[in-house]
Parts: sequence; C-alpha cells; structure tokens
Amino acid sequence: MNKELREMLEMINNKKAEARELVNSNKLEEAKAMKNEIQELQNKFNLMKDLFEEDVEGVKDMVEINDKRASKDDEVLAFNKAVLGKPLTESQAALVEGIGEDGGYLVPVEQKTQIEELKRQLIPLKDFCNVIPVGTMSGSMPLEVEANDELIAFDEMTEINQSTIKFGQVKYELGDYGDIIPISNTLLQDEKANLTSFVGKRFAKKAVRTENKKILAELSKVKKITGNELALQKALNVVLDPAIAANAIIITNQDGYDYLDSLKDANGRPLLSDSLAHPGSKEYKGKRIVVLSNQHLASIEGKLNFYVGDIAEFISFFDRGVYEMAVSKEAGFTKNATMMRVIERFDVKPVDTKAVVNVEMPAPVVATSNK
Repeated sequence: MNKELREMLEMINNKKAEARELVNSNKLEEAKAMKNEIQELQNKFNLMKDLFEEDVEGVKDMVEINDKRASKDDEVLAFNKAVLGKPLTESQAALVEGIGEDGGYLVPVEQKTQIEELKRQLIPLKDFCNVIPVGTMSGSMPLEVEANDELIAFDEMTEINQSTIKFGQVKYELGDYGDIIPISNTLLQDEKANLTSFVGKRFAKKAVRTENKKILAELSKVKKITGNELALQKALNVVLDPAIAANAIIITNQDGYDYLDSLKDANGRPLLSDSLAHPGSKEYKGKRIVVLSNQHLASIEGKLNFYVGDIAEFISFFDRGVYEMAVSKEAGFTKNATMMRVIERFDVKPVDTKAVVNVEMPAPVVATSNK
C-alpha cells in the first residue's frame, strides 16, 4: 500500500469516528450525511487500491519476464563459452547441461527446441513413429505386438489362464549421426551469439534426411501387394487389421502422389480431398498422404510404391533426446573458421511388421506423339 492509500484509509477511519460521535449526540441527519461521505471515500479507496495492485502485478510480471530472458541469455552465454573452451564462472558452470559421451556439450533445452522446430518444418517421418526416449546407448525394451487379447474373467474358484499377449524384446543400439559445420571465427568472438541458430537449419535438414533414410530402409522390407489403384483400397479394407487401418497413413513420393492426384471417380471428381486436420495435405479415403521427394524416395522404373499402415505400430524410434556440440579450431585453420560438430543419437527398430504393407502398382504409361 502506497502513501496516498494509507492517508486515504486514515481519513476514512477518522470520518467513521466522527460519525459515531454524531450518533451518540443524536445528530442523526448529520451522521447520515457523514455515512454517505464515508461510502464515497471507501469506493474511491477500493478503486485506487485495485489499480495499485494491478500496477504491482504488472511490475512483478515484467520482472519475471526479464528474469527469464536474462536466465536464457545467461544460459546461451555459458553454453557458448563452454563449447569454445573459455573459462566459466561458478554460476555459468551450473548452467551448462553436461559433457556428452565424446567430450562435447549438450545443447540447452531452448536451443534444442529450436532445432526440433526446424525439423518439423520439413517432412520428418519420425513424427509418425513411436518415439521412445532412452537414457542409455543400448538396451532392450518389451513392446507388445499383435494384441488381440480380451480381459480375463476372475470368477471365484476358476483357474486363471495366463494372458497370451505377445511381447517382443526389442533391442536397440543408438548410433551417432552428426555434421561438421564451419563457423566464422569473427562470429564466434560474440559470446552472446546463439550458435544453434547458425548451425540449426543445416543440421535439421541433414538430420531429417538421415532419420527418414533409416525409417524407409525398414519400410522397404514390409510385405508387398501388387495391383492397380484398387490394391490401395484393398490394403485399407482387407489386408490391414481394422484397428491398424483406422490410424493408417500413406507414404509415397512425388510420382506416386501425382498419380493419385490424377484419379477421378465416376462423376469426374478427384479422389483426393483436402485434409481438414492437416492443412496443405491431401487424403485418400480419409487417410493422410505424406509426400517425399523423388530424390529421397526414388521410384523403381515403371512402378509406383505406397507404404500404407500405422507407422507408430510398425516402427519404434529410440531417441537419446539431446544434441551435442563440440568445436575444433585446428580443422578450419586455413579458412579462418572453427569447425563445429553437432551430433544426435538414435536407432529405429521394426516392432509389428503387419502394421504396414507396400502397395506396388505399375506406373501409367505417358503417351508420346510421333510426328
């Protein structure tokens, strides 16, 4: 409470004392007038008190925002100094998340989020997988596959049979995947510069390509069915379990998408529809189509391929969940640059191989005119 509010509160209390004296003196009309005056002062006091408290809260919020911003800036500064091998104060050392397996430093959470957001702007198949965070470089995990069990009836005096749930002991071994990126020494002189913003875009592109390549390698091994466009429909209606088909997507390349985009129904309407859930995407019979570049998912000559199913049931993506940075000034000596190494660690393993099928159909023959 500020000085003005305290003075007003004192005035109200004095007026109340005067009003009581008027009542005791049977000066009731004067006491009523005093009561109205007190009420007006009280209303004014309440309003000014509310405004004062709002100002105080606003200052607190601003201080909190500034503290958070300062904390993030301090974190970036500490990380940069650690990566560049510069001495850290005790408080800065506490902000560095730790030393990675190969001597690098773990990227702070906010900068890690920046990289993840850059990756999401591309077409990461990881987003469709069952992502499992792990804290060790290798291990095993029991994962359920082909679950068709029902609840067991626990009737009195009846034997309880063991469930027939199938658990696969999936072993994983994380691999190191990284990039070497040259950073100008002039830039590195600015200790407050966000290194992640300079290396993140390039690393994100390469990371998504690498992750997609590993996932596509597993997809290439699934059961193949052949036919025309009706084979795609059959895969969803018959080949896949209905529970799997309910969450299915279709992964193809530009050639496959171009073919589907040309299909029309008996009334001449396109078979593909705009996705309401994923603006900018198309759907085939309600199933989202994920389109990859021909460069990254090459077409087999004369054929089109469509991976149809629930990718999360098919593949588990074991993710270490951190990015590691380290630098070497010697490597870029002739270029007045510092070479920065950025590493992520992951592994992909198939779990339910019946959750996805590869629908292969002949590519349409493009007619050529002979003149």
